[in-house]
Amino acid sequence: MFLSLGANLALFLLPTLLLNGAIFGLGWDRSSAVLPGLPPGWFVGGLWALLFAGMGVARWLLLRLGADRGTRRAETGVLLLGFLCLIYPLYTVGLSNDRAGLVGNVITLLMALPVAALALRRSRAAGGCIAAVCLWLSYAAAVTGYGIAHGLTN
Repeated sequence: MFLSLGANLALFLLPTLLLNGAIFGLGWDRSSAVLPGLPPGWFVGGLWALLFAGMGVARWLLLRLGADRGTRRAETGVLLLGFLCLIYPLYTVGLSNDRAGLVGNVITLLMALPVAALALRRSRAAGGCIAAVCLWLSYAAAVTGYGIAHGLTN
């Protein structure tokens, strides 16, 4: 039996909303952007909620297609991608270590690109949802890399 769209959205959104609550509750949100081009914390938190919802939709679309090997790999990749994105605030020590953030963004992007390609081969919509994550990871890595190169980070 395939999980419903609601179950997949809950699988990806509930941990994200709980983590966003912890981030804002602990004051990790960087309310004023330190890096040029980095939006304020409330915007980034909202964007991540949308990206996680997209990952939930992508997984649901892939699950509906059946259980061939490529589809299972894409669906598993979406789950792993969600996990890697979710732990970002933890390995960056409360979003305070920009170098760890840059490494994490690059590693997550390198994992997300093949997942997007796999998903795209099965469903254009699912691939588009994962491509949105790739775009944000690319942008965040570029802004962070610029900040590190110019001594603007912590």
